[in-house]
Amino acid sequence: MKQTELVKWLKIIIVFAALLGLFLCFVLAPNIGKDTAAMYPEVDYMFWPCLIFIWITAIPFYIALYKGWLMCKEISKDNSFCLDNAKRLKDIGKLALFESIFYFVGMIILLNMNLLHPSIFFMMVFIIFVGISIGIVSFALSHLVEKASELKDENDLTI
Repeated sequence: MKQTELVKWLKIIIVFAALLGLFLCFVLAPNIGKDTAAMYPEVDYMFWPCLIFIWITAIPFYIALYKGWLMCKEISKDNSFCLDNAKRLKDIGKLALFESIFYFVGMIILLNMNLLHPSIFFMMVFIIFVGISIGIVSFALSHLVEKASELKDENDLTI
C-alpha cells in the first residue's frame, strides 16, 4: 500500500470513529437512557449522571483521535518514525488506560449502588478490555517508533 493511500485510509477511519462516537454519545446513549428510565422509573434519577459520565469519557477518545490525525500528517510528510509520533503513541496509550480506569471506577460505583445490571457490567468490562489492549499496543508501538527514530537519526548522520 502506498503511503498516500495509507494516510487516506487512516484519516477515513479516524473520521468514521469520530462520527460513530458522536452518534453513540448524542443519539444512541440518550435514547437508550430515556427508554430505560421509562421502563424502570426507580432508576430515572441516574439518567443525567450516566449520560454526563459517557460524555466525559468521550473526551480522552477525541484527544486520542486528534493525536492520531497528527500522526497521519507526519506519515504523509514521510516522517513516520519520529520522536513526536512516539510521544503521541505513548499519549494515546495513557489516554486509553485512563479511560479503562475511569470505566472501572464507574463500574465499582454502580456495583456499590446495586445498579450494575449484567448487560452494563459486560459492556463496561468490554470497554475496559479494549482500553487496556489499545494502551498496551500503543506503548509497544511507541517503543518501536522511538527505536526506529533513533536508527533513522543514526543513518542520517552516516555518510
